[in-house]
Amino acid sequence: MNILFISTWFPYPQDNGARIRVYNLIKALSRHHNVSLISVLQDDSRENDIRYLSDVCDVVSCHRNHWYPSGRLVRLKGLFSLRPSFMVSSRDKRMEESVARCIETLRPDIIVASQFVAMDYVPHRVDCPVLFEELEVGWLHGQCRNGGLLARISWLARYYKWRYCVSDLLARCDAYTCVSEQEKKLIAECYQSSKMGIVLQNAIDHFHYSPNEREPIDGYMIYNGALTYGANRDAVSYYVQEIYPIVSRLSPGVMLHVTGKLPSEGVGQIADCPGVELTGYVDDIRFPLRRSQMCIVPLREGGGSRIKILEAMAAGIPVVSTSVGAEGLCVENGQHLLIADTAEDFACAIARLRSDHSLSSMLSANARRLIEENYSWSAVGERFCNLIDSMVHKNMEQPIL
Repeated sequence: MNILFISTWFPYPQDNGARIRVYNLIKALSRHHNVSLISVLQDDSRENDIRYLSDVCDVVSCHRNHWYPSGRLVRLKGLFSLRPSFMVSSRDKRMEESVARCIETLRPDIIVASQFVAMDYVPHRVDCPVLFEELEVGWLHGQCRNGGLLARISWLARYYKWRYCVSDLLARCDAYTCVSEQEKKLIAECYQSSKMGIVLQNAIDHFHYSPNEREPIDGYMIYNGALTYGANRDAVSYYVQEIYPIVSRLSPGVMLHVTGKLPSEGVGQIADCPGVELTGYVDDIRFPLRRSQMCIVPLREGGGSRIKILEAMAAGIPVVSTSVGAEGLCVENGQHLLIADTAEDFACAIARLRSDHSLSSMLSANARRLIEENYSWSAVGERFCNLIDSMVHKNMEQPIL
């Protein structure tokens, strides 16, 4: 069949969770179907990288992102629009035309739109099924309760715009996927949509990682996340301000290595911490993972499921995480990882994992087994293809998963 895949993220290089997910879903579809891709290009995307996707899809067109308002007129338009400013500023007429043209000429059997921006380009009425891939609203419903009075009022205005936007996009699709049961439950409760929701968790290419190659260095910890993303920056700030002072007292000599892209500003306090090293973007995350005694994930916000945790588990690296960090993963505290939700508990978990080698080995083995059994892209990709087939063949009551 012919599949039109519209993506908010250009799936190369595969250096963040969104790109990894899009690439692997397209790869799974390409084994049996013809996939045409229309994608947004990020600031670090290069059009000549299209060649790296030639074995999995036909790239119809790519378009530079407009994710942030550029100019007073755009900001005013976003302020007075019923839609979020982010969606107003990201709108690209050329991409809208490309999607319309592709629908007319390709006559796809199904349209897959990955995340909000992509789904916004799907017309309200099309002659084929539409799948809204990776709908995520947990971040919206979590953050609206945070901050002081003015911050809460400001966020409330954005919150209701996003609520309107989500409802509008749900009305355009026939089904949606999300990465966890928590997300699915939240969507069902808050939006009361009749559209079918399917949990399609994130996964990892576990063959890419080998626990047997580990050479952990005492006190070497890793946080594999880009500080250009606000939730990651908040997590590392939390570690620096509240967890590290306790860790340095309980277990001196630890060093947190933060991999991933760095913003141009806003990391001064993090960079000045003697217990943190900012490595910047790493071409192959396996090398710092091999040296890591543990991976820590002190996330306090955000949604979805954490590919950073899946990467560490696949590499045999024990993990200490907050409940928010581990949300969306079918993991058990004390069996697959350690979960700690206060700075004191988090620091104690780090100290315990550093000194208890039998606990470290047990968590490592259990987590790797979990990845192989439940979080491989081969299994998730097969489920995704079965979902696509069931939608095209009008079997929406009981999708073959």
